[in-house]
Amino acid sequence: MLKEKPEFYKEEIRCGYTVDEKTKRVWAVQLEMLDEVERICKANGLKYFADSGTLIGTIRHEGYIPWDDDIDLVMLREDYDKFVQIAPDWLKEDLVLQTVYTEKNYLRGHAQIRNSKTCGCNEEDKKAGYNCGIFIDIFVLDHIPVEKSEQKKLFLDIRFYWKWIQHFQRHFKKWNQFVRQYNLPLPSLDTMVNKLMERKDRYNRELTPLVSMIQDYQKKKDINLSIFKYEWFHDYILTDFEGYKFPIIKAYDEMLKNSYGDYMQLPPKDQQVGHNIDAYWR
Repeated sequence: MLKEKPEFYKEEIRCGYTVDEKTKRVWAVQLEMLDEVERICKANGLKYFADSGTLIGTIRHEGYIPWDDDIDLVMLREDYDKFVQIAPDWLKEDLVLQTVYTEKNYLRGHAQIRNSKTCGCNEEDKKAGYNCGIFIDIFVLDHIPVEKSEQKKLFLDIRFYWKWIQHFQRHFKKWNQFVRQYNLPLPSLDTMVNKLMERKDRYNRELTPLVSMIQDYQKKKDINLSIFKYEWFHDYILTDFEGYKFPIIKAYDEMLKNSYGDYMQLPPKDQQVGHNIDAYWR
């Protein structure tokens, strides 16, 4: 355990970037949550993989990207759905699973695990008012059609439903008052969530050869950067990550080049920034 390794918390310079003690303590909280994910997935036969900046970190730094301040995981839909169903009963005390279905004003299409004994929030979290503990992200991959025209239609539909859901969550009380005042035949939040789930599940049932993070599409400028081959997630290897063994897909090079180009090249100094997390311990 990192708590037993005080040297881990010492400030150090990595790739010319100063990693201070506070950042190290955020990392330690997240790595303990990663331990929990590993425990739950191993006991229940579920697969998860390093994703995005965390995947780059495992390959380029054998740990965190020095200026990064979160952990990104990804699961295929079948494993993800089972994980979010069982995790609340498996997670250790003070850890909370957060999804659009479990907490009001939560505006993300993926799950997060948060440590309730800590605070690790940005401005969006503060405004929403939900549990703002230090977190790790768990993204989900859904099957998508192969035809480009069908892909475009699916992504637009998903974005439409998410915009409705986000609108309801941001303005729920005012919206209900407006609907009642003018007796408008408009759909409820639950109706839009159900429509969203029905729309995306069609291709999950077909097990098409492509997968994507469609529930986070509304923030993507180029969806092609996050379309992957389903077969890539059949095989994995273990890599070093801050002294831990982290599962990554064997086809990590193809995946990272598809999304980031030359991922081994460090970004310019002005792009070496994290999520501006304001972290402290309660």
